[in-house]
Amino acid sequence: MSDFLQVLDSRTGEKYDVPVSDNFVLAADLAQIKGPVSGGKKQQKSGPENLQKLRILDVGFQHTACKQSSITLINGEEGDLRFRGHRIQDLFHKHNYQETIFLLIWGHLPTKEEAQHFSDSLAAVASPPKVVLDAVHALPHETDVYSLFLTALSAYVGADKQMITSRHKAESTYHNNMHNTDAALIRAIAYVTTATAVAYCHKYKLPIGEPKSTGTLVENYLRMIGRPDPTGSIARSIDKLWIIYADHEMSNSTAAFLHVASTLTDPLSCVIAMAAAGSGPLHVGALELCYEGLELLGTVDNVPAYLEAVKAKQFRLYGYGHRVYKAKDPRATLIEELMQEHKAAIQANPLLQIAVEIERQANTDPYFVDRNLKMNADFYGCFIYTALDIPKDIIPALLVASRCGGAMAHWREAMQSPIKIWRPIQQYKL
Repeated sequence: MSDFLQVLDSRTGEKYDVPVSDNFVLAADLAQIKGPVSGGKKQQKSGPENLQKLRILDVGFQHTACKQSSITLINGEEGDLRFRGHRIQDLFHKHNYQETIFLLIWGHLPTKEEAQHFSDSLAAVASPPKVVLDAVHALPHETDVYSLFLTALSAYVGADKQMITSRHKAESTYHNNMHNTDAALIRAIAYVTTATAVAYCHKYKLPIGEPKSTGTLVENYLRMIGRPDPTGSIARSIDKLWIIYADHEMSNSTAAFLHVASTLTDPLSCVIAMAAAGSGPLHVGALELCYEGLELLGTVDNVPAYLEAVKAKQFRLYGYGHRVYKAKDPRATLIEELMQEHKAAIQANPLLQIAVEIERQANTDPYFVDRNLKMNADFYGCFIYTALDIPKDIIPALLVASRCGGAMAHWREAMQSPIKIWRPIQQYKL
């Protein structure tokens, strides 16, 4: 017999064998356990209709898996991160971002021909349509970049005829239709990257540059924002950073993406949900708070007093700690490699000097060491953008763009699987 839990229900005296597979139990198996809602007294045999299924209360979904997936594996105990079985270190050192997201989406690394076709397909839809430009230009330049970014994404949904019509058809446009799914996810990835460029250019009153048909996502982003990169070093650094951020299993924003995807809507509407989730101060939005905290410190001389205030719970240290990792986040080691490449720029930037000093002191302070509080790689990597002289207010949108390939992998997986709309339950409590 397979592994199982033996459950004795003290309320009813009933015994149950609950199957266990890979240390998971099915909630449906637990629901076979029935008992009186009030508890405390055994249910009379004459009233089985009063028995109710056992339910699980898991606030914040800390102990509950909402789906099965073969895309990304995180072993937080050992500090291991793999995409489709490939170690993140190998992808970082041997491949580029577009090859990495191809792997995430289609399950294998591309051949030379597949990589070229994928790149050409992305570049073919990189130029923003007039309706997207008009929607963003209708907002004041003072509007924050993330709001401009969300506006551009919404306008893109309205500009894509298939995405519009998919919401008005009884038959799903994408579910079990890999032709439509693959074409739509390619468009969505390109749209999101271009939306970041459109938002940036409007914010800083810059003309939008023309993408090249031979350019990669990152190269065309730099070209559209008018950023010269004669040696290609900026594009290479961002490309490597995007590999690190390409997917991270079931993050809050990915869960929001898939929650919306379960309704069978278009992929870009799902991205908008993902981006909205990321805007909160407990997710990607914490990045801005992290930068603001660094600016308030002003100088590295204030770091010791600041950390003491954090330990006294007078301040929150944004950008530290991660729910998943108990060992060192493998992405942090790769980010350290990138930071070494830009060491001179980091040392010349007062803000980054403060960040590096906070990390140095926190890594040797028993308070942080004992609690395994290390700088979150999601924030640590953003210092690379600052070293490349990219304004901090566009970085949250760039994080969404870099995660979009992974999100589309999850979407494609969902479109090939039986669909059940995500509808959690609650416990009503007076």
